[in-house]
Amino acid sequence: MPLEPDAEHAARALTDVQRRRDQAIDAQRQPLWFSVSWGAVLFLTFATPDLMPLLHLERWWPWWYGVLGPLLVVCLVGQYTRWGRSVLGLPPALQVRGIVQPGLAEQRSRRRMSVFFGVAGVVFLTVGVLLTYLPYWHLLLGLALGASAVFTSERQAERLKRLSQYSGRP
Repeated sequence: MPLEPDAEHAARALTDVQRRRDQAIDAQRQPLWFSVSWGAVLFLTFATPDLMPLLHLERWWPWWYGVLGPLLVVCLVGQYTRWGRSVLGLPPALQVRGIVQPGLAEQRSRRRMSVFFGVAGVVFLTVGVLLTYLPYWHLLLGLALGASAVFTSERQAERLKRLSQYSGRP
């Protein structure tokens, strides 16, 4: 028995490793019910100041926030804590470092993220000032945040699969 594997055995081993990485990523996907409920809670949280007067439900504000506040806390705890994820039956949070090899891609990613957050900060402040003049801006913000919460998990899983396939190389 030779010490070095032949090309066929090495290729089978590499495809097996990639298949297991894909399985790990698929197992970490959030259930659709949680993504939709998280998006709905975000939408309702931000859109309520515009929806309540529009539907003539101003007298229900204290009760509405009494319901919406605990829902928001449950979703936040379920999204960001290990205990909350286990109570809600969600898979544990995905550790990207176990799937994508560190290296040049990680350094590029840090630079991209710092530039992204800098630009996003400037855009956020500018849009925040401009939105105060736009009617129903709470509703628009709620729609955008709710939709991003629903559709982010699928794109994140596909991106992680692509990154793991190339072992962290762009």
